[in-house]
Amino acid sequence: TTPEIAITYKVLEVFPKCRRVLITCHLPQEAPPITYSLWGSQNIEVAKKVVQTQDTASFNINITLKSRADLLTYSCQASSRGRHAVSAKLQMYWELWTKPVSQVQADFTLLGNASAPRVAITCQAASGSPPITYSLVGKDGRIHMQQSPSYGQPAVFSFPVTHTPTWVQCQAANDVGVQSSPPILVPPGKRASCGRSRAAGAPGWAGYLAQGPIVALASSLTSIIAVTCGILGWSAVPR
Repeated sequence: TTPEIAITYKVLEVFPKCRRVLITCHLPQEAPPITYSLWGSQNIEVAKKVVQTQDTASFNINITLKSRADLLTYSCQASSRGRHAVSAKLQMYWELWTKPVSQVQADFTLLGNASAPRVAITCQAASGSPPITYSLVGKDGRIHMQQSPSYGQPAVFSFPVTHTPTWVQCQAANDVGVQSSPPILVPPGKRASCGRSRAAGAPGWAGYLAQGPIVALASSLTSIIAVTCGILGWSAVPR
């Protein structure tokens, strides 16, 4: 049978963006000397030592917060008298960095053409422990869509443009907490008349859509529509 290596860890010191961690490896079934090696993600050897007794091999290392959870995976390998063994993988991300989601941003892009306009809303949190679930929430609090993209990737919600302005928010949630983006107003598929006829040949929303995508910030868009059409801001919309 293949010998089994026990792998454990202990956090020694905590710093804002890194941890000092003691990782121990032990292969009690084999007689010394035993050569232990600690391997990180992407098959990178982090450290190696030879133990002349039945004691464990200890590796004192600094672990820095990585952009992806899979970059914080470690395992032990051991060899003795021609026999080799590999431990199970030790996933460090969840234990070391449990962070709430923060700084949720939402942007929208108008796509398509006059006959089939669509809107794509991109949601992403600046930080937070995975997994992160993103929800597209209406002004009434109802969840319209949900996605759980890979860590570090945004959620993209796409749907047909409606004939009336629509208020939405992006909500990001993980095991620690929930946070929402500022509300954004998705414009209608056709420009409102505002009490007067549009001049012949003047482009409405459909005309703009035919020219390509439009990316708008919520604040500037809200200001423009509030001035030209008298639509109140989010604060006046019943929650």
